[in-house]
Amino acid sequence: MSANRRKKRIPQLKYTETQNIGWHVSYRDLKTGTPRRRRFGMVSREEAESEYHEWVAAHLRGETPAKKPKPSRRKLDQQIATSKPKPRSVGAAFVEGSLVHITSGFLDYEESRVGADDGVRRRGTITRKTFDSRDQFAQEFLKFLNSRYGQGATGRMMLADLTMQDIEAYNRLLVTADYSSSQVNKRIRLVKAIIDRAGRVEHGSQLLSWNWGSRDISHGKPAEQRKLPTLPQLKLVLQSCDVQRSAMVWMAIGCGFGQRDLAQVRVKQFDKKSYDLRRGKTGIERYGETPTMVWRAIQNYLRETSRSESDLLFVTETGMPLVHGNCDSVCLWWTRLRAKLGDDCKSMGGFYSLRHLGATEFGSRAGCSIGEMKRWLGHSASSQVADVYMKPVSPEDRAIVEWVRKCLKSGRADLGGGKNKEKK
Repeated sequence: MSANRRKKRIPQLKYTETQNIGWHVSYRDLKTGTPRRRRFGMVSREEAESEYHEWVAAHLRGETPAKKPKPSRRKLDQQIATSKPKPRSVGAAFVEGSLVHITSGFLDYEESRVGADDGVRRRGTITRKTFDSRDQFAQEFLKFLNSRYGQGATGRMMLADLTMQDIEAYNRLLVTADYSSSQVNKRIRLVKAIIDRAGRVEHGSQLLSWNWGSRDISHGKPAEQRKLPTLPQLKLVLQSCDVQRSAMVWMAIGCGFGQRDLAQVRVKQFDKKSYDLRRGKTGIERYGETPTMVWRAIQNYLRETSRSESDLLFVTETGMPLVHGNCDSVCLWWTRLRAKLGDDCKSMGGFYSLRHLGATEFGSRAGCSIGEMKRWLGHSASSQVADVYMKPVSPEDRAIVEWVRKCLKSGRADLGGGKNKEKK
């Protein structure tokens, strides 16, 4: 088979601790055929997958994307590297009960809590992704202390050697590295969990000699406001969708389904009146009325695709679930679509922004309660969630929310012309 007719191989995302490589893909240069490796680094799986999907989309278009810098991590590493050590003796040999010993015990316990993703998650368990993030945060904190007091210091430092000024300095470093307030809080909470772990008998029942709550606190950047797609952008997307992608878009808007929801839903979980997708991830109720537009989009899709009642509603061209392992075909399709639509959709967010759009429409309905919002979202709602979604629609989003509400109810979408107009 000639080289120009050979089917392109999609490089797979992999992970290795060898030489501190971390997440990476191996591929051949499109021009020279030389084997190459694109590193994403020792980051969380979520961060790696986000970069990977952007990279592979560009790779399949025939480009060789350059490595995208991570400003926050780079700034943090630079700040840690330039942190001036303080002349202080913390002992000459590795001792039990040191911060390394405590952190190791904490991470062993956290890993033991990782639960399976194929059933209802037990109370007290966490996902592998959550553990990977906490492992990363713990390594960052130890790296900071080693830079501050000298290489290997954390293997000798006891909890009593940890001062309030250390925690405040670490807090300021995170803020200087441009982390969001949420990311700063997660890292500081992990430090507190390590400190609490030191109180166990095997670590010498160590306690802080100072009051944790009296420290000076620095906050990261405030969370950015959720940006919804505009009405012209959504119409462009729908005009570019086949019946399968159109059904996925309307399920994301009308039922709040994310990528993993779409990958798990089966044909039998939907009928004309209602849907039932009680999530094994959280064990929280997830059911409701099927919007007319969602049901019509699913029927259009099923007329062209033979699926039995027990089958997954959506699969890839190779028969795999939409999301499996490190592959997220929904995110990959969405990335390619945004690139194809060009500048008109450059400002549009990821596929998850459709869920935010649907939640905004649902939460702004008259009489919507927190209980209904919980079932619609599929996770535990709170007053914070109510503040985000259960309020009047802002003027800039009113046009798209009203259009979506009309479409969901009537089952018809006026896309203003276009080759791939919605089937009526």
